[in-house]
Amino acid sequence: MNILLVRAKPTFMDMILGIPIGLAMIGAVVDRLKQHHVEILDLALERSTEAAEQKLRDKMAGGRRYDLVGLTCMTVEYEPACRAAQLIKAIDPSVRTVFGGQHPTIRTEEVIKNDFCDFVVIGEGEETFLDLVVALERGGNFTSVFGLAFTANGQAQINPPRPSIMDLDALPFPAYHLLDVEAYFRLEAARYTPKNKRCLQIFTSRGCPWRCTYCHDLFGKKFRARTAENVLEEIRLLYHQYGIRELMVEDDIFNLDMERAKKICDLIIASEMKLYLQFGNGLRLERFDEELVRKLAQAGTHHIAIAIESASPRIQKLIKKNLRLDKTMEVFSWLRKHKINSLGFFMIGFPFETKEEIEQTIQYARQTDLDEALFSIVVPYSGTELNQYVQEQGLFDPDSASRGGGSIALIKSPNFDFSTLKKLQRKAYFTFFSSKFRFIRMLPKLFNIHSAWKYLRAIERNFLAYGGDASSRIN
Repeated sequence: MNILLVRAKPTFMDMILGIPIGLAMIGAVVDRLKQHHVEILDLALERSTEAAEQKLRDKMAGGRRYDLVGLTCMTVEYEPACRAAQLIKAIDPSVRTVFGGQHPTIRTEEVIKNDFCDFVVIGEGEETFLDLVVALERGGNFTSVFGLAFTANGQAQINPPRPSIMDLDALPFPAYHLLDVEAYFRLEAARYTPKNKRCLQIFTSRGCPWRCTYCHDLFGKKFRARTAENVLEEIRLLYHQYGIRELMVEDDIFNLDMERAKKICDLIIASEMKLYLQFGNGLRLERFDEELVRKLAQAGTHHIAIAIESASPRIQKLIKKNLRLDKTMEVFSWLRKHKINSLGFFMIGFPFETKEEIEQTIQYARQTDLDEALFSIVVPYSGTELNQYVQEQGLFDPDSASRGGGSIALIKSPNFDFSTLKKLQRKAYFTFFSSKFRFIRMLPKLFNIHSAWKYLRAIERNFLAYGGDASSRIN
């Protein structure tokens, strides 16, 4: 069977590029069978939508006919993924298409109803995709494939969910050989500006037991971790075979098991590989002690991002994050002591939030030892508890989707409007970076060829663009 795995060209928001690691994992489990031809086509690497569509046409019109095309997408990538599937079907109507990833998982019924979609893989895709391939080879009995949705007799059929993969060590490493790895080093960094351009993402665990109302649930609420030895084996592969010198750890919550996190650091230190590490996501503030911070620094960590979201205890409770705010200052001081750059994530504009509570968050951020901060305007993404609350309360802003150029709508609150939120967001940035000499410490980054463009664009979005833009959620 000939299989093509596709990531469409994003058209909404300033998408931050990295390797399509989900497709690389799917490619790995299929490639391991040695019975099928599998390719990955990452259209996100193309400079324009037009160039991406032409690349897809060329691939579909080439010498190889594909039996199955898989498309992955987050919510902000869903529309271009749909257009890519339509183009594929127009060129070859006999090709089967399967959608997977965050958005198809949480909006399965919506996605499977499209005539250009034959299947939806729900949740973790490796085992479900493999069973789908086997079912296609055997004539098409899909009812026994857990975690799969398909259409039968004009009706959407959603099979029972597939249990989470518990033994992550049993999975193969991502199929890096199916990617043009060198191409990603020429792009803007997927996360924080790396110390070394030869930088890629890695997952060492899946799942998060916390139940924050604004967060997705792709990997479930049970924490599952690879062993430290298995993680080191993949790092060795990346280091020696692909020349990787920096890793972006993308776990939902890397440090839930603090002893495992420390052991990974110990193994990296003992390996004498000269690596940089950054954690742009997935670190729980209460799961730190100073020993872990010290080991992270010794292993090469230069940047850590921690999600605080709100300084209001009331909001912390309502969004079910329940962060111990009394612990934050101690952790930030450890990061500064061990010379790890720290970034705080904050969110403003929850539907039940007051302007006074937003001001409380702004003042809290200003008083911390954080080096940088991101103040995001809350987006109630599909599939989240927050989205359900906003729908039930009739609090969607009907104009925000068109204003942002996409299908994502923002929150309409009796306490503020979007214009007010943008003003508060600007105030948050100004207040934060004008205190504790932060702006002066930022100057080297503004004059650094590798990081200046990212920071200048953020300044333009938040301070120079008239009225702001709903599509600029991140910063």
